[in-house]
Amino acid sequence: MNKQIIRDSKDRIFYEAEIDQENGWVYVNWIGNVSLDDVKRGSEAFLDLLAISKSKKLLNDNSLLTSNFLEINEWIEEQIIPKAVALGLLYFAHILSPKFITNFSGVDLGLRVKPIEFQAFKSRDKAEKWLSSK
Repeated sequence: MNKQIIRDSKDRIFYEAEIDQENGWVYVNWIGNVSLDDVKRGSEAFLDLLAISKSKKLLNDNSLLTSNFLEINEWIEEQIIPKAVALGLLYFAHILSPKFITNFSGVDLGLRVKPIEFQAFKSRDKAEKWLSSK
């Protein structure tokens, strides 16, 4: 399976992800007000796509996200990043949410993802350009 869609308890799509073979990365799109448990489910799911694709690049899109996940960044740092590194992830482009507090949690995440090279962007176009240069 090269494309994933996950729904929340109210049957709303909060997560879409796919292997972008043309560009050589995994694209993850987070949508709406997402619970912490849903973030955990989605984060584990995109690891499957990294494993299948063997991609060294992740394009994580929070532009449609309205939730704040500052408190989950520690879990991502401890549980997801080591697994992603073990799968070969080297580059992480993060598209920020226009919502300030969500935007701040994205910047905080960038401080936690070492040894992955992380850059945060306000637009998908700039994120894609940076990721394409890697």
